[in-house]
Amino acid sequence: MTVNLLSYPDKKFLKKAFLILFTISLLVSCTSAADLPSNPIAGAMHVNINTANSGGYYIKFDGGGLNALHMTTSTSDYYGQLTTTSMQSGTFFISDTGGRGFFNNMLLMIALRKPSDDEEQIPDDFRIKIRSSGYKWPSTGVLNMPPSPGNTEYVSGAVDQAFTLSSFGYGPQKWKPAGNNDPLNYPIYGDQDMSDYEEFYIFFVDLKVGALGENSGFSGLTDNGMVKVEYTIENLDSGLVAFNTYGWCDENQANQGAGVSWTNRVSGEGTSGYVVNIVGSGGGEGGSSSGKLDYGSDRSSSSESWKPKVGNLNISSIPEGAKVYLDGVYSGQETNASFVDLPAGDYVITLELDEYETAGPETVTVKSGYIIEKGYNMTRGSGSCFVSSIPDGADIFIDGTDTLWHTNSLITDIISGNHTVTVYRDGYEPQSSNVSIKMNQRSELSFTFGEEGAAQETSGASGESQGTPESDAAPAISVQSGKLPAEKEEIGREEEDYADSLSQDDGGILSFITALFGGFFSAQPDTAADQSEPAGLKSDSSKADAVHEVPETAGITEITDPVTPSGELPGENISSEATGGLYVTSYPDNLDIILNGVKTDFSTPHYFYGLKEGSHKVKVTASDAAKSAQKTVFVIAGEDSYVKLEPEVFTQKVPVTVQSKYFKDSVFLIEGEYPEYPFPSKVNLEKSGTFITVEKDGVFYTFNTGYREENSAINIGNSGLKDTAGSITVTTEPDGASVTIDSHNTGLKTPCTIGGITEGHHTLVVSKAGYYPEGENLRFVNTGDLRDSEYDFMLDEYSYGSLFIDSSPPDSMIYLKGSYTGVKTPHKFEYIPIGSYDVGIVYNRTVFKESIVTVEPYEKSGITVYNTTLDL
Repeated sequence: MTVNLLSYPDKKFLKKAFLILFTISLLVSCTSAADLPSNPIAGAMHVNINTANSGGYYIKFDGGGLNALHMTTSTSDYYGQLTTTSMQSGTFFISDTGGRGFFNNMLLMIALRKPSDDEEQIPDDFRIKIRSSGYKWPSTGVLNMPPSPGNTEYVSGAVDQAFTLSSFGYGPQKWKPAGNNDPLNYPIYGDQDMSDYEEFYIFFVDLKVGALGENSGFSGLTDNGMVKVEYTIENLDSGLVAFNTYGWCDENQANQGAGVSWTNRVSGEGTSGYVVNIVGSGGGEGGSSSGKLDYGSDRSSSSESWKPKVGNLNISSIPEGAKVYLDGVYSGQETNASFVDLPAGDYVITLELDEYETAGPETVTVKSGYIIEKGYNMTRGSGSCFVSSIPDGADIFIDGTDTLWHTNSLITDIISGNHTVTVYRDGYEPQSSNVSIKMNQRSELSFTFGEEGAAQETSGASGESQGTPESDAAPAISVQSGKLPAEKEEIGREEEDYADSLSQDDGGILSFITALFGGFFSAQPDTAADQSEPAGLKSDSSKADAVHEVPETAGITEITDPVTPSGELPGENISSEATGGLYVTSYPDNLDIILNGVKTDFSTPHYFYGLKEGSHKVKVTASDAAKSAQKTVFVIAGEDSYVKLEPEVFTQKVPVTVQSKYFKDSVFLIEGEYPEYPFPSKVNLEKSGTFITVEKDGVFYTFNTGYREENSAINIGNSGLKDTAGSITVTTEPDGASVTIDSHNTGLKTPCTIGGITEGHHTLVVSKAGYYPEGENLRFVNTGDLRDSEYDFMLDEYSYGSLFIDSSPPDSMIYLKGSYTGVKTPHKFEYIPIGSYDVGIVYNRTVFKESIVTVEPYEKSGITVYNTTLDL
């Protein structure tokens, strides 16, 4: 029997039932707002707080403070930085630089900005996933004593949990607990304006791992002992999320007793923190904002269907006049620029201005019905200047500031513009000259002491000048000088001791290290020595920090200063350096290489050693600049990466959105090469002939994108592709090479068999220290025939050396070619290219020495040993 409800006799009953259900649905939809707390933290110190995933902690702040804990995006940068990003998935690290050298346990404070009444409210299904990794150990129970290496355990995924609105337990408030440091008024993030009405909801996460700092005495730690935090924010279209960290020690281990007495500094010198600002936000220092569009009062607010799916985008910069690129295409506008009625979606913004660093690329979301304001503070570019003198060894000052270098030296990272260079040498009158520094170009100044002479300035492009033509040589500048009669020329000149001039606070010593070891770690050791080695630091047996040749014994080339090594060499337990290598090839070869925007003076093929772990931009170009190609390559510490570039005159790419429900918690790569992108992402792809790779649960998937139209969408699903998975066998000569599939390190060494390879295109790379990496784009078909799945490589060996560095006292930071290596003395660097290296040794961030050390071929001279004694 069919019942017609509309004619059912008890219509009043149905109406009541409907009203009850409707009321319940309204109540359910509002529960998230009710769950948000009205419970500010009780105070800045001496309070108990609860975590969202564990028990409670006592925030004490008797002693301790803001100097020991930091948040950083690089495991080689202990002191970190303030990071603002729009990426809703990312990774940061928590580091410790305190004298004790460890924290028993770390907490993470997560603050979500409370929206105003006219802003989009926090959605009910908001979630944030947190994954933490680091070291755990039982307490030693002894004051300030770190654990022994045998008692530590690295835990990957100590916390792997999603948190929702119900996790927030505190707020709304605008401050974070920081003890007596401006109590109840200490900001939650670096750029916060404490005078406005901005407030946050807060909860704490027990990361369930501790931090082992740079003063713990450990070496070879994963991530240098830092706590790794990976986050993913879901279902938040607009808002600001700020992360802070707190450190806890038990009562027997810290001078301050049990409790939390430490957090990261977000105000003043030495600040660090991590902020995710969604909708038109990101790395631009100028910040961003958004406001609703007014379509006029004649529109009905009861319906959303009439509203155009467009928004407005306003882009400003300081200074103005920067060219605005959207999705890599010049828009025809310069800042300050306004774009009206843009289709809603993601846009990649890039700004270019002569003599300034490129701003971006940065993804900004234009939301339907909103005005997005995005501002940038442009950063002036930098160039270099080679300063020489006759005689050499003169101190070099730029604009009155001691560079800590001597003639003849190449001074890098000089802000573009006009500068005054002054050189001082004992026994002579000082000389000065003006020089014009161009972005990514090299100038030269030469001085002559003792007689009438000239300081001559020349300039030329030593790097890639983006849109800026090379400048002509500057005119010669005459400088009069005369020798002081009462003085004698100093022949064996010793280095000056700069320790007394150093500031004892963190900010001062960081400035000192930046000035001392300027430049990027991409310069190669076979660069001409007369243009890279400070004259006052050349080999000289009369100097306290001398580097000289000694007879070869037992296959070891010794370089002493002035202590002779005991003969004991480091064992295999010494940690690998926190840098990696990159082998750049091209078709055709002999193309100029530009690395991270700087021309390297090398051509393909070439191997770069000592690159910091992370993404690096590689570009190759023909001498006539008619053809070029570029890619972003991810370098892994202790590994060799490989890239092959094939320049084309014109490559047609279109913006495409890649999305997947099945792989939503994974990332994808284009043609198996970094960078990696989360789902969904808008990327630029070739119109045809491109493939996308995804790794999930140990299976390597690949998808052919086919032919793509502009702004089309690719929906990726499993579609039974896993059933096609098979195995490949990889062999090398010699064996023992690491194998990566689609940029994922398999952890296997050749010869080996790798399973979970689905049919289609993949990128296979093998690498072994001391050999050039090899790679192949393969098309795998699971025929079951072993001959169809065998891949063999012959690896070519490169000429390398080995450098052992020691110091008295030990545990001194080691710098090579101007970059901190992430390790301390004693340490052995293996498989490094032969040539000269600037070696800087820094103890306790206050005492330093520098020298030039030449690494000889290992097969000829064995291990090069450099020992130095610091004057404390």
